[in-house]
Amino acid sequence: MRNKIVKFIFGFNAQDLQDIHSNISQINKKADVRQDSLNEFSTRIARINDLGDAAFNILKAQRDNSSYLRNQLWTTRKEESYQSVFVNKNPLVTVRIATFNNAEKLVNVAIQSVLNQTYKNFEIIIVGDHCTDNTEERIKALDDPRITFINLPYRSIYPEDSYNRWLVAGSPGMNIGAYMGKGDWIAPLDDDDEFSPDHIEKLLEVALTEKVEFAYGAILQKNTDTLEERKIYAEIPRFGEFSFQSVLYMKALSFFEYDQQSWVVGEPGDWNLCRRMLESGVKIASTEDVVTTIHMTPVASKKR
Repeated sequence: MRNKIVKFIFGFNAQDLQDIHSNISQINKKADVRQDSLNEFSTRIARINDLGDAAFNILKAQRDNSSYLRNQLWTTRKEESYQSVFVNKNPLVTVRIATFNNAEKLVNVAIQSVLNQTYKNFEIIIVGDHCTDNTEERIKALDDPRITFINLPYRSIYPEDSYNRWLVAGSPGMNIGAYMGKGDWIAPLDDDDEFSPDHIEKLLEVALTEKVEFAYGAILQKNTDTLEERKIYAEIPRFGEFSFQSVLYMKALSFFEYDQQSWVVGEPGDWNLCRRMLESGVKIASTEDVVTTIHMTPVASKKR
Protein backbone atom coordinates (compact mmCIF):
# COMPACT_ATOMS: atom_id res chain seq x y z
CA MET A 1 0.00 0.00 0.00
CA ARG A 2 2.82 2.41 0.88
CA ASN A 3 4.35 1.98 -2.58
CA LYS A 4 0.99 2.72 -4.17
CA ILE A 5 0.63 5.93 -2.12
CA VAL A 6 4.19 7.05 -2.96
CA LYS A 7 3.60 6.30 -6.60
CA PHE A 8 0.33 8.26 -6.54
CA ILE A 9 2.06 11.33 -5.04
CA PHE A 10 5.45 11.25 -6.79
CA GLY A 11 4.78 9.23 -9.92
CA PHE A 12 7.00 6.33 -8.90
CA ASN A 13 7.31 3.91 -6.01
CA ALA A 14 10.30 2.63 -4.05
CA GLN A 15 10.83 -0.25 -6.45
CA ASP A 16 10.87 2.18 -9.36
CA LEU A 17 13.38 4.31 -7.48
CA GLN A 18 15.56 1.30 -6.88
CA ASP A 19 15.39 0.39 -10.56
CA ILE A 20 16.28 3.96 -11.54
CA HIS A 21 19.22 3.94 -9.13
CA SER A 22 20.37 0.64 -10.55
CA ASN A 23 20.15 1.99 -14.10
CA ILE A 24 22.06 5.14 -13.15
CA SER A 25 24.77 3.01 -11.54
CA GLN A 26 25.09 0.96 -14.71
CA ILE A 27 25.26 4.13 -16.81
CA ASN A 28 27.97 5.55 -14.54
CA LYS A 29 29.96 2.34 -14.81
CA LYS A 30 29.69 2.49 -18.60
CA ALA A 31 30.69 6.17 -18.50
CA ASP A 32 33.72 5.29 -16.37
CA VAL A 33 34.68 2.64 -18.88
CA ARG A 34 34.25 5.10 -21.73
CA GLN A 35 36.30 7.72 -19.89
CA ASP A 36 39.03 5.16 -19.28
CA SER A 37 38.92 4.32 -22.99
CA LEU A 38 39.11 8.00 -23.90
CA ASN A 39 42.06 8.50 -21.55
CA GLU A 40 43.82 5.50 -23.04
CA PHE A 41 43.07 6.76 -26.55
CA SER A 42 44.45 10.21 -25.69
CA THR A 43 47.59 8.64 -24.25
CA ARG A 44 48.09 6.61 -27.42
CA ILE A 45 47.58 9.69 -29.61
CA ALA A 46 50.13 11.63 -27.52
CA ARG A 47 52.57 8.73 -27.89
CA ILE A 48 52.05 8.62 -31.65
CA ASN A 49 52.66 12.38 -31.82
CA ASP A 50 55.87 11.97 -29.82
CA LEU A 51 57.04 9.20 -32.16
CA GLY A 52 56.13 11.37 -35.15
CA ASP A 53 58.14 14.29 -33.77
CA ALA A 54 61.11 12.01 -33.11
CA ALA A 55 60.94 10.58 -36.64
CA PHE A 56 60.68 14.11 -38.09
CA ASN A 57 63.73 15.28 -36.14
CA ILE A 58 65.72 12.23 -37.26
CA LEU A 59 64.75 12.92 -40.89
CA LYS A 60 65.69 16.58 -40.53
CA ALA A 61 69.07 15.73 -39.00
CA GLN A 62 69.81 13.25 -41.77
CA ARG A 63 68.97 15.78 -44.47
CA ASP A 64 70.97 18.53 -42.75
CA ASN A 65 74.16 16.42 -42.69
CA SER A 66 75.59 18.96 -40.24
CA SER A 67 78.79 17.05 -39.38
CA TYR A 68 79.89 16.97 -43.01
CA LEU A 69 79.11 20.67 -43.53
CA ARG A 70 81.01 21.74 -40.40
CA ASN A 71 84.04 19.64 -41.35
CA GLN A 72 83.96 21.01 -44.89
CA LEU A 73 83.75 24.56 -43.55
CA TRP A 74 86.74 24.09 -41.24
CA THR A 75 88.75 22.52 -44.06
CA THR A 76 87.87 25.40 -46.41
CA ARG A 77 89.05 27.98 -43.91
CA LYS A 78 92.51 26.40 -43.85
CA GLU A 79 93.00 26.80 -47.60
CA GLU A 80 95.22 29.61 -48.85
CA SER A 81 92.60 30.66 -51.41
CA TYR A 82 90.14 31.29 -48.58
CA GLN A 83 92.30 33.95 -46.96
CA SER A 84 93.09 35.63 -50.29
CA VAL A 85 89.39 36.43 -50.78
CA PHE A 86 89.53 39.01 -48.00
CA VAL A 87 92.56 40.71 -49.55
CA ASN A 88 91.06 41.34 -53.00
CA LYS A 89 89.18 44.66 -52.85
CA ASN A 90 87.81 44.38 -56.38
CA PRO A 91 86.75 40.73 -56.74
CA LEU A 92 84.54 39.26 -59.43
CA VAL A 93 81.02 38.79 -58.06
CA THR A 94 78.67 36.18 -59.53
CA VAL A 95 75.01 37.16 -59.64
CA ARG A 96 73.05 33.92 -59.74
CA ILE A 97 69.51 33.90 -61.17
CA ALA A 98 67.19 30.91 -61.66
CA THR A 99 64.28 31.48 -64.04
CA PHE A 100 61.31 29.86 -65.73
CA ASN A 101 59.33 31.48 -68.57
CA ASN A 102 59.49 34.96 -67.06
CA ALA A 103 61.47 36.81 -69.71
CA GLU A 104 59.83 40.21 -69.33
CA LYS A 105 60.53 40.64 -65.61
CA LEU A 106 63.84 38.81 -65.83
CA VAL A 107 65.19 41.30 -68.38
CA ASN A 108 63.48 44.51 -67.34
CA VAL A 109 63.56 44.11 -63.57
CA ALA A 110 66.16 41.61 -62.32
CA ILE A 111 68.90 41.92 -64.95
CA GLN A 112 68.43 45.67 -65.27
CA SER A 113 68.95 46.11 -61.54
CA VAL A 114 72.28 44.28 -61.84
CA LEU A 115 73.39 46.33 -64.83
CA ASN A 116 72.63 49.47 -62.78
CA GLN A 117 75.01 48.48 -59.97
CA THR A 118 77.56 50.98 -58.73
CA TYR A 119 79.97 48.03 -58.48
CA LYS A 120 80.89 46.90 -61.99
CA ASN A 121 83.07 43.80 -61.65
CA PHE A 122 80.33 41.18 -61.89
CA GLU A 123 79.03 38.36 -64.04
CA ILE A 124 75.44 37.13 -64.31
CA ILE A 125 74.74 33.41 -64.49
CA ILE A 126 71.12 32.67 -65.45
CA VAL A 127 69.81 29.11 -65.33
CA GLY A 128 66.51 28.36 -67.05
CA ASP A 129 64.38 25.53 -65.68
CA HIS A 130 63.71 24.37 -69.25
CA CYS A 131 62.32 27.72 -70.42
CA THR A 132 60.04 27.44 -73.45
CA ASP A 133 59.33 31.14 -73.97
CA ASN A 134 61.63 33.76 -75.54
CA THR A 135 63.97 34.01 -72.54
CA GLU A 136 67.06 33.03 -74.51
CA GLU A 137 66.33 35.48 -77.33
CA ARG A 138 65.70 38.33 -74.88
CA ILE A 139 69.00 37.67 -73.11
CA LYS A 140 70.94 37.43 -76.37
CA ALA A 141 69.47 40.76 -77.46
CA LEU A 142 71.20 42.42 -74.48
CA ASP A 143 74.52 41.50 -76.11
CA ASP A 144 76.41 41.69 -72.83
CA PRO A 145 79.41 39.33 -72.47
CA ARG A 146 79.01 39.38 -68.69
CA ILE A 147 75.72 37.46 -68.98
CA THR A 148 75.61 33.67 -69.40
CA PHE A 149 72.38 31.75 -69.98
CA ILE A 150 72.08 28.01 -69.41
CA ASN A 151 68.75 26.34 -70.20
CA LEU A 152 68.18 22.92 -68.62
CA PRO A 153 67.19 20.20 -71.14
CA TYR A 154 64.10 19.22 -69.16
CA ARG A 155 61.89 20.63 -66.41
CA SER A 156 62.98 19.83 -62.87
CA ILE A 157 60.81 17.43 -60.90
CA TYR A 158 58.82 19.12 -58.13
CA PRO A 159 56.08 17.99 -55.68
CA GLU A 160 52.52 17.92 -57.00
CA ASP A 161 51.25 19.97 -54.05
CA SER A 162 51.40 23.67 -55.00
CA TYR A 163 52.69 24.84 -51.62
CA ASN A 164 55.41 22.19 -51.41
CA ARG A 165 56.37 23.01 -54.99
CA TRP A 166 56.67 26.69 -54.08
CA LEU A 167 58.99 25.80 -51.19
CA VAL A 168 61.66 24.41 -53.55
CA ALA A 169 60.88 25.87 -57.00
CA GLY A 170 64.05 26.89 -58.80
CA SER A 171 66.41 25.04 -56.42
CA PRO A 172 68.17 22.99 -59.14
CA GLY A 173 68.96 26.13 -61.15
CA MET A 174 70.16 27.94 -58.04
CA ASN A 175 72.64 25.16 -57.27
CA ILE A 176 73.88 25.00 -60.85
CA GLY A 177 74.27 28.77 -61.04
CA ALA A 178 76.38 28.84 -57.87
CA TYR A 179 78.49 25.97 -59.17
CA MET A 180 79.08 27.60 -62.56
CA GLY A 181 80.02 31.00 -61.15
CA LYS A 182 83.63 32.17 -61.42
CA GLY A 183 83.42 34.94 -58.85
CA ASP A 184 84.87 35.00 -55.34
CA TRP A 185 81.42 35.97 -54.09
CA ILE A 186 77.88 34.94 -54.99
CA ALA A 187 74.92 37.34 -55.02
CA PRO A 188 71.63 35.39 -55.40
CA LEU A 189 68.68 37.05 -57.14
CA ASP A 190 65.22 35.86 -58.26
CA ASP A 191 64.01 36.57 -61.78
CA ASP A 192 61.24 39.00 -60.75
CA ASP A 193 63.03 40.96 -58.01
CA GLU A 194 65.70 43.66 -57.95
CA PHE A 195 68.87 44.80 -56.24
CA SER A 196 69.27 48.31 -54.92
CA PRO A 197 71.90 50.15 -57.03
CA ASP A 198 74.53 49.76 -54.27
CA HIS A 199 73.62 46.16 -53.36
CA ILE A 200 76.95 44.55 -54.30
CA GLU A 201 79.08 47.51 -53.23
CA LYS A 202 77.47 47.75 -49.78
CA LEU A 203 77.46 44.03 -48.98
CA LEU A 204 81.00 43.57 -50.26
CA GLU A 205 82.14 46.37 -47.96
CA VAL A 206 80.46 44.67 -44.99
CA ALA A 207 82.00 41.29 -45.85
CA LEU A 208 85.55 42.60 -46.35
CA THR A 209 85.49 44.98 -43.40
CA GLU A 210 84.10 42.43 -40.96
CA LYS A 211 85.95 39.52 -42.60
CA VAL A 212 82.81 37.38 -42.73
CA GLU A 213 81.71 34.68 -45.15
CA PHE A 214 78.09 35.80 -45.35
CA ALA A 215 76.89 39.43 -45.47
CA TYR A 216 73.27 40.48 -45.76
CA GLY A 217 71.03 43.53 -45.59
CA ALA A 218 67.42 44.54 -45.16
CA ILE A 219 64.68 43.73 -47.69
CA LEU A 220 61.83 45.87 -48.94
CA GLN A 221 58.96 43.48 -49.59
CA LYS A 222 56.17 44.60 -51.93
CA ASN A 223 52.98 42.53 -52.13
CA THR A 224 52.01 42.31 -55.80
CA ASP A 225 48.33 41.77 -54.89
CA THR A 226 47.74 44.34 -52.13
CA LEU A 227 50.67 46.68 -53.01
CA GLU A 228 51.53 46.80 -49.31
CA GLU A 229 55.20 47.33 -48.40
CA ARG A 230 57.22 46.29 -45.39
CA LYS A 231 60.87 46.30 -44.43
CA ILE A 232 62.31 42.96 -43.36
CA TYR A 233 65.42 42.83 -41.23
CA ALA A 234 66.69 40.88 -38.24
CA GLU A 235 70.13 41.08 -36.64
CA ILE A 236 70.24 37.30 -36.80
CA PRO A 237 68.25 35.73 -39.68
CA ARG A 238 64.92 34.26 -38.59
CA PHE A 239 62.40 31.98 -40.26
CA GLY A 240 59.88 34.01 -42.23
CA GLU A 241 62.07 37.12 -42.14
CA PHE A 242 64.88 36.20 -44.46
CA SER A 243 65.66 35.82 -48.16
CA PHE A 244 68.94 34.91 -49.84
CA GLN A 245 68.39 37.78 -52.23
CA SER A 246 69.70 40.09 -49.53
CA VAL A 247 72.91 38.06 -49.21
CA LEU A 248 76.45 38.09 -50.55
CA TYR A 249 78.34 34.93 -49.61
CA MET A 250 81.69 33.38 -50.46
CA LYS A 251 81.90 31.13 -53.49
CA ALA A 252 84.07 28.88 -51.31
CA LEU A 253 80.90 27.99 -49.42
CA SER A 254 79.10 26.65 -52.48
CA PHE A 255 79.28 23.15 -50.98
CA PHE A 256 76.27 24.43 -49.03
CA GLU A 257 73.57 23.62 -51.59
CA TYR A 258 69.83 24.10 -51.74
CA ASP A 259 68.09 20.93 -50.58
CA GLN A 260 65.72 20.21 -53.46
CA GLN A 261 63.56 18.17 -51.08
CA SER A 262 63.48 20.62 -48.16
CA TRP A 263 59.69 20.51 -48.51
CA VAL A 264 59.70 17.18 -46.65
CA VAL A 265 60.74 19.07 -43.50
CA GLY A 266 58.36 21.93 -44.27
CA GLU A 267 61.01 24.56 -44.96
CA PRO A 268 61.45 26.95 -47.90
CA GLY A 269 64.72 26.35 -49.71
CA ASP A 270 66.12 29.77 -48.75
CA TRP A 271 65.54 29.35 -45.03
CA ASN A 272 66.66 25.71 -45.05
CA LEU A 273 69.98 26.70 -46.60
CA CYS A 274 70.42 29.69 -44.30
CA ARG A 275 69.64 27.64 -41.19
CA ARG A 276 72.18 24.96 -42.12
CA MET A 277 74.81 27.64 -42.70
CA LEU A 278 74.11 29.26 -39.33
CA GLU A 279 74.11 25.94 -37.47
CA SER A 280 77.41 25.01 -39.12
CA GLY A 281 79.05 28.20 -37.83
CA VAL A 282 79.30 30.34 -40.97
CA LYS A 283 80.51 33.84 -40.03
CA ILE A 284 77.88 36.50 -40.71
CA ALA A 285 77.44 40.28 -40.51
CA SER A 286 74.70 42.60 -41.71
CA THR A 287 73.51 46.11 -42.44
CA GLU A 288 70.07 47.57 -41.73
CA ASP A 289 70.13 49.34 -45.10
CA VAL A 290 67.71 48.01 -47.72
CA VAL A 291 69.70 46.20 -50.40
CA THR A 292 66.94 44.27 -52.22
CA THR A 293 63.34 44.77 -53.27
CA ILE A 294 61.23 41.63 -53.41
CA HIS A 295 57.98 41.63 -55.37
CA MET A 296 56.15 39.06 -53.25
CA THR A 297 53.54 37.08 -55.14
CA PRO A 298 51.17 35.02 -52.92
CA VAL A 299 51.62 31.27 -53.34
CA ALA A 300 48.17 30.84 -54.91
CA SER A 301 49.14 33.24 -57.70
CA LYS A 302 52.45 31.61 -58.59
CA LYS A 303 52.76 29.65 -61.83
CA ARG A 304 55.67 27.42 -60.86
